[in-house]
Amino acid sequence: MDDQHRRRFDLLVARFVEHMQVLGWSPRTIDGYRSQVRFFLAWLGEQTDVEEVTAITPEVLHAYQTHLYGFSDANGRSLSIATQAARLSVVRSFFRYLVKSDVLLYEPSASLELPKRKGILPRSILSKQEMARLLAAPDATTPLGLRDRAMIEVLYSTGIRNAELRALQVYDLDLERGLLRVNQGKNAKDRVVPLGDAACTWLREYLSEARPRLLAGHHDAGAEPTVFLSKNGKRLFPLGVLYPLKKHARKAGIERVVTPHTLRHTFATHLLAGHADIRHIQAMLGHASVATTQIYTRVEVTDLKAVHRRCHPRERR
Repeated sequence: MDDQHRRRFDLLVARFVEHMQVLGWSPRTIDGYRSQVRFFLAWLGEQTDVEEVTAITPEVLHAYQTHLYGFSDANGRSLSIATQAARLSVVRSFFRYLVKSDVLLYEPSASLELPKRKGILPRSILSKQEMARLLAAPDATTPLGLRDRAMIEVLYSTGIRNAELRALQVYDLDLERGLLRVNQGKNAKDRVVPLGDAACTWLREYLSEARPRLLAGHHDAGAEPTVFLSKNGKRLFPLGVLYPLKKHARKAGIERVVTPHTLRHTFATHLLAGHADIRHIQAMLGHASVATTQIYTRVEVTDLKAVHRRCHPRERR
């Protein structure tokens, strides 16, 4: 593909991005879509003779799907089914946009079938005892320890994502009513979730004791609205949440990897084990489909063993 034809494709991508921005999609989602479309166009330029978007046929897209299936990186790692499906879904959205904007007369991706994702259960879900040890691990007598305790309490109490935690603003907290507002969550959706009494208590202490000390020395400290801050009084990066969690997990004697998503899985599983309605869990997690929530949750094996012991004819006493 020569430079002139590549510029035409780049213009279409730019218009697609502008369309998503007009619809109010989150910057993170837009960046992901832009990256996936560019991955497809790079393959198109390297592996095919296609130079015009009108020359892209269903056969070309099926060849791209085959490429994704057999793709491996420099380390020999292949793409997961979820990643393959995500990349194909983005390409399909791109062509739907081109049809709606009258660039194409028909949608070549209409017959494209996405690979089925396996309903794999989360591997790392903490028990109630492990959660108690993890919560007690931070040294709450220090500003960072108090911050970490409050972060873990919020993650476990609400099930919010890493990015949602880091984006929390002071005005998103309603500690009197025990509510937390998530602004521009995944897929640019806002939601309000309950915040437990324990989390509210630790948040109050963090906001009154630790956060002012983290902001000390900053001339514009009063203008910083972000709830959880680094030791330098700045907004946290993703690893700013991940590293403390791993450190406290080791201190708590938890050998498995613990991430914010581990606490999200744990939150959902413990609610389900406590007989919460799956639809209520779906709303708190911010899932568009209840099917996604069912993948994030599971019935505890101990519950299944109790049912087995009570109901199986060889087990009844």
